[in-house]
Amino acid sequence: MTQRETPLAVGLCLHTGWAAAVVAGGDWDKPRLVAREHVELLGDPERFVFHKAAEMKPAPAREWVAQARTKATGRAVSVLKRLAQDHPIEACAIVAKKGAVLPLEDIVAAHPRIHTAEGGLYRDVLKEAAEAAGLRVKVIAPAELDAKDPRLVQVGRGVGKPWSVDWKLALLAAWRVV
Repeated sequence: MTQRETPLAVGLCLHTGWAAAVVAGGDWDKPRLVAREHVELLGDPERFVFHKAAEMKPAPAREWVAQARTKATGRAVSVLKRLAQDHPIEACAIVAKKGAVLPLEDIVAAHPRIHTAEGGLYRDVLKEAAEAAGLRVKVIAPAELDAKDPRLVQVGRGVGKPWSVDWKLALLAAWRVV
């Protein structure tokens, strides 16, 4: 198998409303990063979905969350389908915490739950979008990856800037599912 034919995966490092995405393959000896981009799922101020929902009455809050989720999913599906068309990707790794999203009433009752729920919302949006793009999906907790691995310095030299923790985690995650 040539370098061009090596399997690729997309790695996504999740944030509130956006993700760092890489399309990568190879390994430590022959790293291959063919694309990276910032994927905006929702812009300001709508990206803080549950913060805004906490300021609303229950019915409008549920409607707001549903609309935000639909919009974010649509954007994610569009990006992941495009990446899958442009590159031979079969799998997607999402760097995010695992766990269930609580009912809306429980989320908005405590501020720390709002932050947890936003992470869960975007994780689930990306998972749904990857599946819609025909990709096998795995969620990998950030604690399972070592963005401080010194070998990443050498990989970064070949990739170029920017080479922040987000890109490193997305690459490490992609390698886990290739």
